[in-house]
Amino acid sequence: MTSLTHSFERRLALTGAYNVRDLGGYATKDGRTTKWGRLFRADGLHKLTEDDQKALLGKGLRTVIDLRHEQELKQFRNVFSDSNEVAYHNVSLVNPATSTRRDITCLGDLYVDMLDNVQPQLLRVFQLLAAGEGQAALFHCAAGKDRTGVTAALLLDLADVPEETIVADYALTGECIAPIMEELRKGKPEGVPDESYDIFLASDPSNMVMMLEHLQAKYSGAASYLAAIGLSESELEALRRKLLKD
Repeated sequence: MTSLTHSFERRLALTGAYNVRDLGGYATKDGRTTKWGRLFRADGLHKLTEDDQKALLGKGLRTVIDLRHEQELKQFRNVFSDSNEVAYHNVSLVNPATSTRRDITCLGDLYVDMLDNVQPQLLRVFQLLAAGEGQAALFHCAAGKDRTGVTAALLLDLADVPEETIVADYALTGECIAPIMEELRKGKPEGVPDESYDIFLASDPSNMVMMLEHLQAKYSGAASYLAAIGLSESELEALRRKLLKD
């Protein structure tokens, strides 16, 4: 089953997180399929129960990449941050909730800006994802939507998954995080109107379309982009092996 309508299969039923999803089972343009159980995207992991952690470890999870910034780490400690069973890494990308730049008027602007101006950090994320042959890795932020969404989109584009599927995978976050929207709203910075903040908590497909169009127009896709920011050919091939069935 590769359809996004079967999100019950894609989503991991955990008690302490709502947007933990497997990137496997997606059809590519050449008829291949992305591998189940190798790469996971997620929201915050600070509320994971012991059973949740065991479930993820049982999936073969050995690498956790936390994309949040320092303040988030202090406020909501990742349960794997001092684990002896997984390699935990923090690579702070951006804080989408507190951007004050006037030229960023929507999430699509933010995603484009990440591609253009957060390249050293994105390179580090993809180097970590490429490591650990045969092992599962998980990357996450607070809602599993923006920083996580850009990372997931680059992975799926690298695997040659169609744009409409990548956009649908991004939009699925809206359904997944519905139960924690009130909690996420508590992070609204002072002076930001409620309606403006709600727009930045949403996952409107147009934002991902905007990012993918920029990725194609300026960089000719994820493979060229990742190579341009410094990912080696061997690392790109390692990622493809992780992503795609033979």
